[in-house]
Amino acid sequence: MVNVLNWASSRFGVRGVRIGLAFILVALSIWAFAPYVAYRVSSSAFINSEMMRVTAPISGYLADDIPRKGEFVEHPTKLTLINSYSADRRRLLDLEGRKTVAEQRAQLAKTQLAEVATLDRELEKRMSAYHDGMIDRLEHEIKEATAEKTGCQAEVGHRREIGERMQGLADKGSTSQIRSAEALAKKEETETRCQMAAARLERLQAELTSLKSGVYLRDATNDVPYSQQQRERLFLRKQELETEANQQGALSRELAAEISEERRRVDNLAKYALTLPKDHVIWSMPASPGSVVSQGQTVLDLADCDRRFVAVELPEREFEEIKPGDKASVRLIGGTRWREGVVRQVRGSAARNDDRLLAAQVPAAARGNITVEVSLPPDAGEAGQKSYCDIGRLAEVRFHRNAPAFVDSVSSLFHSITNMFSASEPSEPSKTIARQ
Repeated sequence: MVNVLNWASSRFGVRGVRIGLAFILVALSIWAFAPYVAYRVSSSAFINSEMMRVTAPISGYLADDIPRKGEFVEHPTKLTLINSYSADRRRLLDLEGRKTVAEQRAQLAKTQLAEVATLDRELEKRMSAYHDGMIDRLEHEIKEATAEKTGCQAEVGHRREIGERMQGLADKGSTSQIRSAEALAKKEETETRCQMAAARLERLQAELTSLKSGVYLRDATNDVPYSQQQRERLFLRKQELETEANQQGALSRELAAEISEERRRVDNLAKYALTLPKDHVIWSMPASPGSVVSQGQTVLDLADCDRRFVAVELPEREFEEIKPGDKASVRLIGGTRWREGVVRQVRGSAARNDDRLLAAQVPAAARGNITVEVSLPPDAGEAGQKSYCDIGRLAEVRFHRNAPAFVDSVSSLFHSITNMFSASEPSEPSKTIARQ
């Protein structure tokens, strides 16, 4: 440095060196203080983010393969967080037992229906054989009655001839009147037996007609025989069994749906699965992997790297100058890149403390100061490559100042004068006409 000064002194003289140094110092001062003139600068800001807290909905063991503290979640990830050790399966077992009983009852009703169908076929065969046998029997009896009636009628004709001859002999005195009366009585007896045979034949024909219609009129069978009565009882029993089978089948299907839902509920209680949102970082893990957690215990905290913000303290006189939606420039301490953020809220010193769940603690604003939150542009991909997404890191924030009133006045006056001279200057065609 001394050699440089000696060389400058020998070349430009002492006066020139002093002027140069003064110029450099003035330039440095302007460069150092220019940001404070053009911007409202705060270097007490730090990066912050809202957190999502995950608590245990069930008691159990924390999984071993959960992400570790500080790990960045780049894509949505589903994982089993907790395995339960006390899932209540009593209702599921009760439903399964009821379903088993309903299935057994339905199967028993179906088995009985098959047996009833088999017995009904047997009774149908017996009934058909009995019906055919009765028809054959009645037809034979009708034939017997018809033959008996025919013989009786022939005997009546014979008795009539004998009676007439005996009456003729009695009139001539060849025989007694008693013998003639006996012959007449025999004829009447034969006629009576013929009438009985004719009535019996009519009765048999009536029974045959009724039998062919399905109504039985003999052997104390009322209107149908025992086999047909049993078939009718089996028909009623078949209806009862079909109703029972349908009811038990419907109950079984209903219980199957309830069992499926209950199993899903038990599975949800047996383990707790969680989908970790993307662009988040595991901020804290109060419980260790594999340890026992109770219901309601905090398992992990996730910090949102995509919606970070900067908390800034400024004097309260700046309250009217800074509004939500204003632009602000943010640079991390130690970095060189400036990012453009947006003011999202401004709180006074008398406001209540922020009760949000934040990764970094926001101190209450000192008396006479305001707290300004500036949201950062979403760059979670780049933030995820850094430790904890730079949350908690100090930053410098610059808010653009509006130009002073006198500067605006001078600028307006200058523009007015410029516009006036521009309006008074003639155009090119006007100048040509003037020359002519």
